[in-house]
Amino acid sequence: MAPAYFSPSQARASGDERLPPRRNPFEEDLTAKGNSTMTWRNRLTAIVVDSGSLCRRIVRGVLAVYGVETEAVDGGSAAVERINAGARFDLIVIDPNLTGMSGMETCRELRAMAPQSRIVGLSAYYNEVERMAFLEAGGDDYFEKPFGPDKFIPILRELDNQ
Repeated sequence: MAPAYFSPSQARASGDERLPPRRNPFEEDLTAKGNSTMTWRNRLTAIVVDSGSLCRRIVRGVLAVYGVETEAVDGGSAAVERINAGARFDLIVIDPNLTGMSGMETCRELRAMAPQSRIVGLSAYYNEVERMAFLEAGGDDYFEKPFGPDKFIPILRELDNQ
């Protein structure tokens, strides 16, 4: 008799206790210790400014895996409020296509308030004109989504003085 094969969902429905419970990594606190695959000499912090909730979670999760303590806000005015309240970030990641306060305006204001922070534009709609406008507004870098470790790891090493 051939062995019976079940999908994980069928096994869970049958009460098979050998399978681990399902988990959704985007619902977890990815900044908790033990989730980082990279370590730095210094504590690195970042804020992600993106009006898309899925994009915020993805970028925040990736940075957390890189070992960066990360917050996320849904608009430029929220980021400005965080900095006005005394928050300090090594890295600020901004989607230039924000709703409400534009990404360019957000970049300009945050650059004036946090001159020591590295400001990176991260856009799904890359074009050279927008890239130049973002850099002129005070941004340090500008990348296209999706991004990989080849983009952020050199920045994080620089921020960590390596």
